[in-house]
Amino acid sequence: METRIVNTIPEWRYQAEVIARLHKMEDAGLPFTCAGDMNRAKRNRRAQMEAKVTGLTAGEPDVRVYISGGVLLSFELKTPKGGRSKDQKGRHAKLQALGFEVITVKARTPEEMADLIEIDVRRRLP
Repeated sequence: METRIVNTIPEWRYQAEVIARLHKMEDAGLPFTCAGDMNRAKRNRRAQMEAKVTGLTAGEPDVRVYISGGVLLSFELKTPKGGRSKDQKGRHAKLQALGFEVITVKARTPEEMADLIEIDVRRRLP
């Protein structure tokens, strides 16, 4: 019998690790700030309606990084088996057509995801 290791880490843990890392960098005085979204969160019908009318947009990237000098990076986080949804593909294409950068990052672990994003953000700091 073959033994397989299956990655069952939920995507929100990846995002939590990334946001914690970015906040640590921000607290150290680096010239940026960040924000995260959980558009995929489970909501009852009323909460879905409230989210829609207050601007929650399907397909919006998971993490935004605002860098000094007017640079906006948007990161879509994916687990090893994750892929972009139809809404994400459409939204990302629209943002890119407007001149914004949307970066999809796939990693095996939350720590690896945070490492990759930290490297990318540091590379773009003034």
